Amino acid sequence: MIGPVAPYRGGIAQHTTMLCQALSGKSSCTVISFSRQYPEFLFPGRSDKAPSASSSENLDAEFLIDSINPLTWRRALARILEIGPDLVVLPWWHVYWYFCFGWIIRSLKSNGIETVLLCHNVKDHEDSSLRRWLANRVFRSASRFVVQSESEKQELLSRLPAASIAVHPHPVYHQFPEARQVLPRRAAVELLFFGIVRPYKGLDLLLEAMVSLIDLDVCLSVVGEFWDGENAAREFVAANRLAEKVEIVAHYVPDSEAAAYFERSDVVVLPYRSATGSGVIPVAYHYDKPVIVTRVGGFPDVVSAGETGLIVEPGSVPELVAAIKAVISGNRICTVAGFERMRKRMTWDGLADACLGAVRGQAGSR
Repeated sequence: MIGPVAPYRGGIAQHTTMLCQALSGKSSCTVISFSRQYPEFLFPGRSDKAPSASSSENLDAEFLIDSINPLTWRRALARILEIGPDLVVLPWWHVYWYFCFGWIIRSLKSNGIETVLLCHNVKDHEDSSLRRWLANRVFRSASRFVVQSESEKQELLSRLPAASIAVHPHPVYHQFPEARQVLPRRAAVELLFFGIVRPYKGLDLLLEAMVSLIDLDVCLSVVGEFWDGENAAREFVAANRLAEKVEIVAHYVPDSEAAAYFERSDVVVLPYRSATGSGVIPVAYHYDKPVIVTRVGGFPDVVSAGETGLIVEPGSVPELVAAIKAVISGNRICTVAGFERMRKRMTWDGLADACLGAVRGQAGSR
């Protein structure tokens, strides 16, 4: 497997780590990771590494690839050929990897090694015709694909009609710890917006909804590093007298600290304008927390209305307000059985089988 693992942070690194652990239980799995993932001037966050993280435990990982140094790509390729794998799995989440991953995939193909692209995002969040063209060039070199929702499968088929594609939902994260601290509750209903804050995630819509809820017994925690819009969010909170209703924790939060915020929350809210999927939903399910999501991307595939949460239309503040009011009123939006059904579908073993199924000729196509 080629991809980021600890000490790199973020959803892709966590996903790659968990998948590699599942693959290691089914096959011999070596991880080729990065000596440098992004140059500092291209990464909008404070750092792409966790402040106190060490290298991944229980993984056979080698940190060889500098994404902007082609000489390291050649060394990584030589190491892969030395290992002699049946299959190489690569995550795909951003067109930034066009040069590095594209060269590696083409080189593996020329050496007769099958490659599977595990697409977190077939289409970039900031999409353009140039980005699609670049991504499609990489896609055409891959042997097979694994995606995490039916909508992503259809997007990929619209570009490569003959592609062989396996579909498996984003698994539930089970490595997150129990909360070590108890955060004080501030209201009858505690809402949580979690993860890196970017415009497409719709935090501004949720803050607008909080204005309509200002007289009700509800509070919101916004927990995550801002890549854009922190000043605007704080100014909106101040201008609309939401300071006692909205807490903003604008930095990367390690898993041990995140656990306390999830434990305190009653509902995790994802008011995204657009999305392919999200690792936040699997974390919420790990903590038995229902979600309020918008009807975008693969969200309807993994949210069962009334069993694991509620689904509203994207961009609709009134629907968001109505969903939150339903929670405040005590309406049931989740069940124990609903969470159990989703957790049985959303497994790392299942995703590993989808990846290995490609080399065994078992991957589902159209």
